[in-house]
Amino acid sequence: MLRRQFLASVAAAAVAAALPLDAAMAATPKDQLVIATNMTTMRGVDPHEANQIESIEILANLYDRLVYFEPDNLAEPKPQLATEWQVSADGLTFTFKIRDGVKFHSGNPLTAKDVEWSLHRLVKLGLSPAIDLRQWGFNDENVEKLIRATDAQTVVIETPELWNQSLILASLASSGCSIVDRELALSKEQDGDMGRNFMQASDAGSGPFSLRNFRPNDVLMADANPDYWNGAPAMRRVIMRHMPESSVQRLQLEAGDVDVATRLSSTDLAGFESAGNIDIQKVPGFGFYYIALNQKDDILSRPQVREAFRYLIDYEGLASTVMRYYGVMRQTIIPTGLPGVVDEAPYKLDVEKAKALLAEAGLADGFAKTCYLPSGTPYFEFAQSLQANAAKAGIKLDLQVGDYLGKFRERATDIYFARSGERLPDPHSILQSYATNSDNSDGAPLSGLLAWRSAWDVPKPLQEKVTLAARETDPARRAEIYTALNEEYLSCSPALVTSFERIDVKAVGKRVSGYTGHPAWVTRWDKVTKA
Repeated sequence: MLRRQFLASVAAAAVAAALPLDAAMAATPKDQLVIATNMTTMRGVDPHEANQIESIEILANLYDRLVYFEPDNLAEPKPQLATEWQVSADGLTFTFKIRDGVKFHSGNPLTAKDVEWSLHRLVKLGLSPAIDLRQWGFNDENVEKLIRATDAQTVVIETPELWNQSLILASLASSGCSIVDRELALSKEQDGDMGRNFMQASDAGSGPFSLRNFRPNDVLMADANPDYWNGAPAMRRVIMRHMPESSVQRLQLEAGDVDVATRLSSTDLAGFESAGNIDIQKVPGFGFYYIALNQKDDILSRPQVREAFRYLIDYEGLASTVMRYYGVMRQTIIPTGLPGVVDEAPYKLDVEKAKALLAEAGLADGFAKTCYLPSGTPYFEFAQSLQANAAKAGIKLDLQVGDYLGKFRERATDIYFARSGERLPDPHSILQSYATNSDNSDGAPLSGLLAWRSAWDVPKPLQEKVTLAARETDPARRAEIYTALNEEYLSCSPALVTSFERIDVKAVGKRVSGYTGHPAWVTRWDKVTKA
């Protein structure tokens, strides 16, 4: 205990030493918001490439989209850059009127041509956020024809096929559909990259904040945009600091050197909650903690092995300890509050049942595999619990902690444990990733899907139901289809084992008002004030 306290103190001192003198010596200024976060997986701030929760919060403040969702109303999109829109009678054509007088941070006027080019760029780059449009049939060949500016203030978007219109609007509200300063990005183009290299650490947006500085795994600073079309923010500056250790974040929050802590352990959160001196925000997220079993592996591809892992999770024990703040036990595939949610939870920790399944699979002597996971809480604590239970069943798990997302994206992990999060407030976003994989070949165009990364050839009836629900326009019928999908996913021994529905937790200092967590991660800073 003394050693841990000493190390925490040393780490906190190192953080303080890295801060500017005024920040290290006093509480954060009234006109600055300081956020402690973990930047380990944050590679850059290009909205058509970045796909991590920390990046998406930043992008929500550097950029605008056509529409957005308030955190307490995820059913009704609100106007942002689009002041109004119409949907054709056949449901295939969306016409948006673009807000007049908006300027990018560069001073360039924002027009319908910027909207057109930005959505073309998203699709043509084809990186992870491109799924927001590619899943509806947009591709390199048709996007210029289907998404077009018809005049300076009008954009027309035609979908190649009929989908539920709420899904299209939800996609356009995602950070991936941020609108980029076309003139600036093209002026920084290198070898036809559409400004991608420039935008890794620079912004080309029109949002309430502009990027001042970004150093990976260190610090990000954003300054208020005094000319923002929706009013100047109260915070003159927002600073995000890389603090991966919970103990460091806790000490800095207690000292008033940060205003928001985003990655505290359950123990530290419980301490703050008990003391009542810090506000604890628990925001439901559209995703799950999952165990991805690589189906290219002969052992992990056996249905009995996939099923055995479900019996090696200590659901109840984790729920009362490690996952107390970070998750709600959920073994099905649709989160709370969305159509089709099912509370059924037939699995519990049962090592003997797992051993019987392994024997049935011809693996009575067990096996050894590597389990990769991100750093930080609650991943390691959860993985340690799984490792201990697996050992009792004869499975030796070698835990490797670090940034292995790239390896998972290449389908090169044995087992990958992490959490997912989707940007669309609809069951389709989760099911699209977990339960569809139309092309299981290496290099498939929708390689951002978790099922593809797990090399899982999803049963076709399951995939067909996902598509059917996405096309359905009747809400009651959609809910019925999603309920059936939940039941089927539960019974098909999936390669993606769900255990807890994700909760995003933030500890916020009492001086701060207006910092509100968002289920789609697009927390805004422009309404934040400080006492």
